[in-house]
Amino acid sequence: MGPLADKTAIFVGCIVLLLLSGQPYAQQICWLLSALALSGFSSSFAGTRIAAICALAYLAASCFSPLSLPGMALVLYDLTRTAVLSRQAYRWLPALVPYPLILVHRPVESAVYVVVYVLAATLAVRSAQVDVIRARLFATRDDLQERLRELQDSNARLVESQDYEARAATLAERTRIARDIHDNVGHLLTRLIFRVKALQIVHKDDGAIVGELDDVGSTLDEALGSMRRSVHTLADEGVDLPVTLNLLGQRCGIDDVVVDCTLNESPPPTVAQSLIAVAREALTNAVRHGHARSVQIKLTDYPAFWQLVVENDGTVGEKDRLDHSEGMGVRSMRERVESLGGVLRIKTAPVTVFATIPKQKRKRPYD
Repeated sequence: MGPLADKTAIFVGCIVLLLLSGQPYAQQICWLLSALALSGFSSSFAGTRIAAICALAYLAASCFSPLSLPGMALVLYDLTRTAVLSRQAYRWLPALVPYPLILVHRPVESAVYVVVYVLAATLAVRSAQVDVIRARLFATRDDLQERLRELQDSNARLVESQDYEARAATLAERTRIARDIHDNVGHLLTRLIFRVKALQIVHKDDGAIVGELDDVGSTLDEALGSMRRSVHTLADEGVDLPVTLNLLGQRCGIDDVVVDCTLNESPPPTVAQSLIAVAREALTNAVRHGHARSVQIKLTDYPAFWQLVVENDGTVGEKDRLDHSEGMGVRSMRERVESLGGVLRIKTAPVTVFATIPKQKRKRPYD
């Protein structure tokens, strides 16, 4: 049962007490209705100071008017609930006052009054304990839901991290293959070209042999050029800007890292390498010098330029604020960006690095 059902049962008990006193007086009925109104008011404004004052006012009036005792059970219910929910010992004192009043004003019917009052107090304690348990269950449920959301976010980040790791491993393997081809196959082709040239010198008097060697040399030159173009293509494809930025964020040593990459098209390898170097240096400064706990990396592809923003909640020392000279890391970032016609800006509140690199203008067909 809830408080409403409890008070309904207590109100029936109050009517029984009213009938036990003989012919009910109008004042007794007014007191009972007043207790009922105060009880409803206390339920609507439970926990407020006004509700407590009203209950205490009725209790104080009962000390001087025995006609109010039949309705005291309703007020006692609210006082006991307040005492249990507040968990403060002094709140029990008002809830104990009605019992001595029974012995003073109603010694004959005191047993019946005690039974009704004890019933009201018992229902109040049970109702308050149910509310406490329900509040704990709600708090536990909310905590479990929060932990579930955190676990889901962690799983999503883990899956995303695995995807980036797999993509990074693929790109690294592609770069390794390109390097091996360049070092091994390129070296062999170069040796063959020099051997053909040496044979041309040895057989310079034999026109037929020299002509054949020229064809072989041309084929080897073409093969070497094709191999170099393929190697450079593989090397360029081995740079994936979003993947690299996410891996840098995961491995920088800061727990709270958010990476947001919005690219309509992949930037050229030189631009990608420059932005990667800027992001790496900015993260290093955030960890070593700023002692940052959270970082936001945002890469945006605008129509005319690419912009990288690295923001962290780290601090900048007073010496760094007063000393306007740049360290090697900041100077390296600035040189990389400016070599591509871009601009590097750094602000300290919060610590944010802006790297903007313009796109190369493309010629229109009618130009």
